[in-house]
Amino acid sequence: MKERALLIIHGFGGDEQEILYLHEHLKHQAMDSYWIRLTGHGEGKQAFAKATYSDWLNDVEQKIIELEQNYQKITCIGFSMGGLLTIQHSNRTSVDQIVLCSTPIQLYNFPVIVTDISQGLFSRDKERLNYYFSSTATPFKACIQFLKLLSLTKKRLKRGLKDELKANMLILQNKRDETTHAKSADYLWKISDCKASLHLYEGGTHQLFLGENKEQAVKDLVAFVREKNYSLNSI
Repeated sequence: MKERALLIIHGFGGDEQEILYLHEHLKHQAMDSYWIRLTGHGEGKQAFAKATYSDWLNDVEQKIIELEQNYQKITCIGFSMGGLLTIQHSNRTSVDQIVLCSTPIQLYNFPVIVTDISQGLFSRDKERLNYYFSSTATPFKACIQFLKLLSLTKKRLKRGLKDELKANMLILQNKRDETTHAKSADYLWKISDCKASLHLYEGGTHQLFLGENKEQAVKDLVAFVREKNYSLNSI
């Protein structure tokens, strides 16, 4: 069997485009990187509205089971909602490392949102405005499923992570993330008994692997996976 696989899980309402930069970089580093597309994502509003959080949990579980046939260890890398799904499967014996990227424990940084929309209206920046207003088309039923998963994950975290995983956990987020408040990263770090590695990047948006800090984020992630005694704490 091979030693390690890396499984990347995209976010709510997104698809592989959110994480392809990361995936391709890992492959370029000769790492066995895999990603999955969650049920209902990238298939239109009707399919998205029919998907449930149980479907998404099952998607990840089945992929992990598949990878376990060929790999001894698995690093789960979850972006946004993918981080919630990673936490849900973190007790599996094969999962000995987790990376939580922009994982939403506390939603929305309203000062950032208000500032961005105001500046977008003032400067008539359509790209900035579309970044926000495109999310209003998300099916209500899908949002409910996300909130159920979030609630389930918060309860899971209160029960605690397995001890051996606390020091093998990396938390990455942009300080100016408009969707996931930066307090989420701090909460996750404390859940690890302050043993996890944490890095909050200046600026940026929720899309960690599409924006200005993507190169540094990927560099830090690769170092974490490869270096047994890796430590990066910047709060």
